[in-house]
Amino acid sequence: MLRCALLVSRGRRLFSTGGGFAELGVEPELVRALERRFQIHTPNTMQQELLGQTLTASNHLLVRQETGSGKTFALSVGLLSLTLREHQALRSMGLDEAAALSTQQANSVVVVPNRELAFQIESWIGAMLAEAYPLLPRQKIVGRFVSGTPYESQQRGVLKRHGVPAIVVGTPRCLLELVYPDDSAPLIGVRASELMASLAEKTREELMAGGLDAGGAESYRGVRRLVLDEIDGMLRLPNRHATERQIQLRKDKPKPGQVFVDRLLETLGVTRIFKILRPPALPAAPLRQSNARGWQKPSDLALARGAPKPPRTECNVVGPHSLQIVALSATVNKDLRNWMVRRGWMTSRPLVIDNPSRSIDVPASTVHHCLVIENDRAIRNLREKCEDSPQASSTREQGAALVREEEERADAEVQSMMEQMSEVAANVIRELAPRGSVLIFTRSDAGTAQFGRVLETYGVAARDIMTRFDEELGLLIDKAQGKEFLDIQEKYSSEAPKSDGPKVFLATEEAARGLDLPDTSLVLILDIPKSVASYAHLSGRTGRFGQPGTVVTVVPVGKLGWFD
Repeated sequence: MLRCALLVSRGRRLFSTGGGFAELGVEPELVRALERRFQIHTPNTMQQELLGQTLTASNHLLVRQETGSGKTFALSVGLLSLTLREHQALRSMGLDEAAALSTQQANSVVVVPNRELAFQIESWIGAMLAEAYPLLPRQKIVGRFVSGTPYESQQRGVLKRHGVPAIVVGTPRCLLELVYPDDSAPLIGVRASELMASLAEKTREELMAGGLDAGGAESYRGVRRLVLDEIDGMLRLPNRHATERQIQLRKDKPKPGQVFVDRLLETLGVTRIFKILRPPALPAAPLRQSNARGWQKPSDLALARGAPKPPRTECNVVGPHSLQIVALSATVNKDLRNWMVRRGWMTSRPLVIDNPSRSIDVPASTVHHCLVIENDRAIRNLREKCEDSPQASSTREQGAALVREEEERADAEVQSMMEQMSEVAANVIRELAPRGSVLIFTRSDAGTAQFGRVLETYGVAARDIMTRFDEELGLLIDKAQGKEFLDIQEKYSSEAPKSDGPKVFLATEEAARGLDLPDTSLVLILDIPKSVASYAHLSGRTGRFGQPGTVVTVVPVGKLGWFD
């Protein structure tokens, strides 16, 4: 049913009703799988709110909670529970398993900013599915789609063999290539649900009247859940102090995440419904040229003070058979929420699941340190003039030689900085002797493979974080194929680099968002983070769910970054 209401407040917040997973409506087999596989028996307050709203699909959601609170995990549980519930409903209508899975293709689309988070969500859902319903084909329930040479060909092969899964998890650039290719047929076909297609053809008066519902097997087709995880990491919104040039640049060159969501919502009919429901514009205010304060703009609030304002009436078209949009991040703010509403990404104002402080929070159980490296190097931009520097009339060969010399000197500086950072990281790990694993964040342009080789010279065996997700996924596949789980686990552990100390993983700053590594007790940040929000995500990889954690930020003197 459509629900229309007169909004009387600027925002709405939810409060927990209590209860466990079963009381919230999670499938019983899935509840037992959570207890056996993850040793999770009761959701926390935020997870109760998020699961309750996800399973009923009555409103758009905007979630802001501190890192480590379990936002993405709870949403993964909700998406899988809905998929299994709808699969059983389709089977009860007389459809066989193949027909039911075909009907459920791309029911849920989850957009994430990095491939590490996509692998993690797939790993969680795959583990729960293997524990609760081992006979259901995993490739038809969940699939991740990320960019990268070793993954793209494998993903296309899975799509051709098994078809589109019910839960599509992917990064924006890869989803753009698969859903909206330039010169070929799409490998992932998306369509609006039957109810959304009907709503897009209605007038404003018909939408406001409500009374529309859907039923039958056809109502289960199409995209009905869109999740934007770490949404502020997928957009390029200007900050409040941005220049006109920066604002225009972000309009002209939006990130792939914004492009994909814009095109997807247009396909699903959301853009059309937003235009229908958009309230009429205010009458133009009289243009006043000047007053005691100087020249005024036509949008001056004083000019529109006497103009009538239309009532803020919204029609909530969110429901189990239409489309629910869920946006999550620990650092989402009011500006982003307002931008989404103005952009038409949400046909009604979202319900907000906010943290108690209503601001960016970091786990209270984390201890933060900062190490400043002293050095006597000169500032790179203030070099002395070389005596043998070529003049403007130098030959082309001399210019090329100078360029090569400059590149070699820059490479030497990068290598020197890597060695310095590696030595500091090795000393910190030995000094603190963490009980759990260690996660080291480097600049994206440093290269985790190269940095790992330098770390080895200081006695630290480190691996890229992706190897951890590859192992977890391999374990799930091998278990599903009937192999002995312990033997496979031993095989993967034997391939890991040998070290007497803790496990050490390498990642870039862009990969920090959403990663959940429960055993991480030490995070090393080898540079100044890009922003306060970025530091919140980096430091939030430890101290999760109240566990103790330590964060050490290493800053070289005179450097705003390795390559600045």
